[in-house]
Amino acid sequence: MENEAEFDESEIVSKSQLKRESHAIQDLGKRLVALPAEQLAQIPLDEPVLDAIALAKRIQNKRSALKRHYQFLGKLLRARDTDPILDALTEIDNASQHSIQLHHRAERWRDRIIEQGNDAIDALLAEIGQADRQKLRQLWRNHHNARTDAKRSQHSRLIYKEIKQSLDS
Repeated sequence: MENEAEFDESEIVSKSQLKRESHAIQDLGKRLVALPAEQLAQIPLDEPVLDAIALAKRIQNKRSALKRHYQFLGKLLRARDTDPILDALTEIDNASQHSIQLHHRAERWRDRIIEQGNDAIDALLAEIGQADRQKLRQLWRNHHNARTDAKRSQHSRLIYKEIKQSLDS
């Protein structure tokens, strides 16, 4: 009876829970493999894990081999503390989300400038203050006076680029 009292109920983990945790670690490995090199460099990983990720990228189109390799990568990750890895991935996700929001904001301003012209340019300058009024007006006039859809698209992209540059600074 003493041995039973020594076991804490929180230490007992079901086989299903262990499998869920194993699959979650394996999914983390898959997510690491999918990252581009510059984002992967931001994550604190040791050499064996980096080698396993590089190998997984090389065997992408071999189905069963890749599945076994993901299991191996999961085994490597289970032997490590994954909290710093998850924190780095969260930071990358937040940066990506910020970039997407900035992109959408620039698109909304571009569309508004194309529709409203100088009034929208003045509103943009009132909000961010560091855009080039003269250049935006010139780009809007060029868009407005363009005769072909290709030229309108080109000027629309230039307006977007100018706005995004202003929002980035």
